Amino acid sequence: MRAVLLPPGLGALAVLLLPGGPLLAQQADLPPAAAPQPQRPPTLVVKFNVFQPLVRGYHLEIEKTLRAFPRHSLGLTLQGYCGPVTELTARRDVQPDERVRGYGAELLYRLYFPGTNPDPLMGFYLGLGPHVQRFELHFQADGWQQQLADDGLKYYQYGPLPYRETIRRQGAAVVAGYQGPLDLGPLTLDFYVGLGWRQSSFRSSFASSRYRSSDFDYGARGFYFPIGFKLGAAL
Repeated sequence: MRAVLLPPGLGALAVLLLPGGPLLAQQADLPPAAAPQPQRPPTLVVKFNVFQPLVRGYHLEIEKTLRAFPRHSLGLTLQGYCGPVTELTARRDVQPDERVRGYGAELLYRLYFPGTNPDPLMGFYLGLGPHVQRFELHFQADGWQQQLADDGLKYYQYGPLPYRETIRRQGAAVVAGYQGPLDLGPLTLDFYVGLGWRQSSFRSSFASSRYRSSDFDYGARGFYFPIGFKLGAAL
């Protein structure tokens, strides 16, 4: 058999690549490539109520799964109210300088139905929970006011006077809804409807509350129908 002479550079490369050579031996010692890990489903959603700003309310909810029950969750909603009163809340004429300030909180327990979505916090759900609120409203109404004249005498004048009404409200509601992801990264949409009951008390210079003119008013009480949607981000 005739020997084949290789150039010095090619001969050294052939020795490295032969079975049992140093390069192939190093490659054999390499561990296999790790399989990609499945993405962890979100267990926390932060949501903003889209409807409430129409009545000068700003509601931010933090919803988290229960560790031992992934299809169950608790949501805490922090509520703030500030701004001029709108005609959406009242069945009466609203004054230009009528304003509301307030705060509140709601705790909502949710049970997600299995089979509607494999991820926790996603799919159809039933929820229930209580809420508490406090409002302070400023408005004007006609009345008698005592004034001191230039001659040092006191007179009564009839006209618009500033008033304040303070309202405390508490209640509870049962809701049914659906929460699902949007095709925009981690964004989610939570739509809900339900039935609730609330009780309210007020303090004012008037015998009756000014803010019980509709189901959306700040002092409304009795049965009501919560409905709306929240835009959130799953974390």
